[in-house]
Amino acid sequence: MTVIFHTNAGAPVLAGDMLISVPGPVAYTDLRLPSYPNGIAVPSDVVPGHLPILMRRKVFIVNDHLAVGVAGSVFHAPNFVSDLFREFRDRSEFMRDELTGFFERYGSSEDSQETLEQTGALVLAKATDWQGSLTKGLLNERKVVTRRFGRAIAIGTGADSVIEQIQRLDNDTEWGSTQPPDGADQFPEFGTLAHNLILLGHLYWKEFTSRANVFDAWGGAYDLVYQDSNGRFRYLDEYTIVLRLLDMDELDKGIQLSNVVKYERRAEVSLMAMMNNGKLDFFGAKDLTSSGGPISVTIGDLSMNSKVNMSIIGVGKGNRYMLPLIQIDGLDPTDEGRQTVFMDFDDEGRLRVFFNAEHDKWLEEQATSYFEKYAHRWA
Repeated sequence: MTVIFHTNAGAPVLAGDMLISVPGPVAYTDLRLPSYPNGIAVPSDVVPGHLPILMRRKVFIVNDHLAVGVAGSVFHAPNFVSDLFREFRDRSEFMRDELTGFFERYGSSEDSQETLEQTGALVLAKATDWQGSLTKGLLNERKVVTRRFGRAIAIGTGADSVIEQIQRLDNDTEWGSTQPPDGADQFPEFGTLAHNLILLGHLYWKEFTSRANVFDAWGGAYDLVYQDSNGRFRYLDEYTIVLRLLDMDELDKGIQLSNVVKYERRAEVSLMAMMNNGKLDFFGAKDLTSSGGPISVTIGDLSMNSKVNMSIIGVGKGNRYMLPLIQIDGLDPTDEGRQTVFMDFDDEGRLRVFFNAEHDKWLEEQATSYFEKYAHRWA
């Protein structure tokens, strides 16, 4: 699946998954983990279609005022991105006509025309239309105007799914976000990002709970570019997702931890750390434009805490869950006392997850009220 999407909830955001797929089925994918050294085995009952075989970053900041996300052929999209960088990397100021002119010229030669025919691109810039976006090339394109997300556009094979989630969230969906007053100056974009992280949370939830996953608890890994308070595009360098479940038949157990995912962007690679049978598995994604050879990455002193922490709480009965509650916190990741969730490793390297008791009590009350509102669905 490939999906690139843009929303404008106060300020523009561009995001995309990092999966590269090929027609399937195949016996094994190229996603190799410590627990799957030969590649992840594909279940025999997977419906033939496109299967994720590796990870690549497909969202790029060309300069402070131009970003792009690409879909389509893995053989052609890197050429388009490289050509866009070559044309605009050093041109932070440009007019819309210059950008559209680039696309017109790009389709004039036989080679570049073939590239454009095999590539879908969503360009985000102050110089373009549709609230700062311009699409081009081979696309599955969907657009919608919403109350919460402003004007949204998605391209790629997953575009329908993203637009469906956006429209669903535009109705009265339960979610919350918090940032301490003294953090507003440090992270003024948090409010805009919170809306989009809510959307990412629902996309992750859908993948966590889908029976079509290649393996258990797979979240497709999303890159995110946002416009900062100075009008410059920036990558969201890290975020942590905590997946939790509340079974109303076992309310005495409280909200249980199911999984933890940490995303961390580095210069050459983006890392995803995810719990798998009590151990951390690591994924790595290079740029789509990088060479095909392997690279070595040192994990170093990994912290599972992030500047942005997202708690996804599934509420239901007997493995049937409603749309999740989502809580976003923009906090100092080093301040244990102010985190609603805080993580570290014990002396044996095992991950420990701590929850703020007072906040968890409030969260359980919210989750119970949320369930009771829709309890008739379980009657």
